[in-house]
Amino acid sequence: MNIITKIKRHAAVAGGNFALMFKDTDDIPPLPAAAARLVAEINRPEPEIVQLEKILSTTPGLAAKIIKTVNSSLFALRSPVTTIRHALSMLGLNKIREIALAYTVMDAMPKPKGGLFDEEAFWIDSLIMAMLAKSLTRKFLPGQEEEAFVAALLSDLAVPVLLSAWHEYYAAILDEWNSGPARLCEIERKQFKWDHGQAGAWIAKSWNFSEEMICYIGAHNLVYAKITEYELEETLVLPVSIASMVPSILKPDPQHADRFIAAAVQMLGIARHDLTEDIHQVKESFHEIRKLFELPDRNADQVFHSLVQAIEDKGEPA
Repeated sequence: MNIITKIKRHAAVAGGNFALMFKDTDDIPPLPAAAARLVAEINRPEPEIVQLEKILSTTPGLAAKIIKTVNSSLFALRSPVTTIRHALSMLGLNKIREIALAYTVMDAMPKPKGGLFDEEAFWIDSLIMAMLAKSLTRKFLPGQEEEAFVAALLSDLAVPVLLSAWHEYYAAILDEWNSGPARLCEIERKQFKWDHGQAGAWIAKSWNFSEEMICYIGAHNLVYAKITEYELEETLVLPVSIASMVPSILKPDPQHADRFIAAAVQMLGIARHDLTEDIHQVKESFHEIRKLFELPDRNADQVFHSLVQAIEDKGEPA
């Protein structure tokens, strides 16, 4: 790589110019064909159920995963669904779209080489955030739980992309996060003046995600003052941003647990005893859902314990 190219790359990273950063790289995975067709169909003024059913049913393994997920405790239906058409009629286009996107994007993500990126831990963390975001949204904005689930699940999608495409810059960021207490977004802003949420929004836009989903991904690291400044405090940005404060299974730091509990109580007005019950319920269903996503059993229970402990430490019973 010549000096001019190096200077341009450094300027792009330092300035958060994502279009220039990713212009000449192949490390942004294209959205899988089925997901691209799904997004295109959903974005039509009048999506066709028959066409959606065809897209989902002809993608190997996707239809089975969707049906298993819909029949899980994530949805708690009174009677099981047996076909994609049945799922679409029971839950509607948007909910099925969100679940389908979650699976296809997980399959599309790059797998960075080296020991810095723990893919299993990444998706376990993402699933914990997603399930907590869904739980918080049930009280805050009922009816939008599935959208919150997928927004939180995909909120950190830029991390493996950045580590793959910009390893020379991003490896040091992830190494500092692995070895210290700071949030990843705080380290990124200190070094680059932007964070992976903003990069993720750019990637989501390139995949033609909805404007709402792009916003949720891009804003999930915002502090509350910024959320209110942008008048987003009554949107899914708030519960998704609170869920993103949850500790990682790689380092269940009590400070992060305290931050999550305080935010849920103060920003959403959830009573501590109700929040304890919600955490227990998420914990009970987590292991069923992580099997659907083909994730192993690691330190998730330790994260849930740290959240309950944060409430107990405030003198309230769990």
